[in-house]
Amino acid sequence: MTDTAQPRKTRLVVVALMLIGLIAVSAWGAVSYRDNPLTRRAQDYTQTVATTAAATYVTLRTLNAFLSTAQELEVGVGFIASGSAQPMKVLEPIDDTIERIAGLVFGIMVTTGILSVALGPVSAVGFGMMGAAAALWLVANIARGRARPRALPRRLAWYGAFLGLALPIALVGASQLAGHLTDNTYAVNRAVIAEITQSLDAETPGDEGGGFSLSIGAIDDYRQLAVNVWNRADDLISALVALLAVFVFNIFILPGMLIGGLFMTVRYFARAAPAHPAG
Repeated sequence: MTDTAQPRKTRLVVVALMLIGLIAVSAWGAVSYRDNPLTRRAQDYTQTVATTAAATYVTLRTLNAFLSTAQELEVGVGFIASGSAQPMKVLEPIDDTIERIAGLVFGIMVTTGILSVALGPVSAVGFGMMGAAAALWLVANIARGRARPRALPRRLAWYGAFLGLALPIALVGASQLAGHLTDNTYAVNRAVIAEITQSLDAETPGDEGGGFSLSIGAIDDYRQLAVNVWNRADDLISALVALLAVFVFNIFILPGMLIGGLFMTVRYFARAAPAHPAG
């Protein structure tokens, strides 16, 4: 009797010390989530995507502004009767398409910005859940009663680990894979857009209201840009859609696949009853 009681007591002490250690680590993770290197790397990835999306959005909106202005330019006509016409109105469908793509890029930019800010607090909540699960296990280990909570702390621990660890790990993994999978596509299509819009000068302010100058040189730029866009509309829209696809893949599809796999694993272990319950 004494021979079996002593190892059991030693095992309970070891388990209690491990649970206390887990509580301490979870408390540290919940309080100092801003200094967590894993979370910071995941946040850096989302911030990088948000910054790149913001730069693309500014480019698209600037192009949209130029095309909108170009459509308003009038030329004199005198074939049958004198008057004026706006021949660049044919650019309106292209302009509308660019505006819609810019709106989608803006949505991705905002989403990644929110994800970057929310990732830290969500991680803190996950560590808090793991600490609560360890505390419940510790109480059950000390009480040594028959009616011990099993499902609740187990699920708290696994879902807490998902929020605190799996989400950042998925984003860090996505950051390592995204560069190899999409950098070439992004660079090629960015070069196509730059080539088509090479006459675009977003740094030339006008004299009134911060608009663009309408000097003769600027009007020629409008015309040249309109010609480039019209002649290569298919290439431009294809490149813009490709850039949009890169953003969607990097921030939604790739992390979503990794997060989905981790969530299915966590869900399995959270629901599975342990074969040999502790204590």
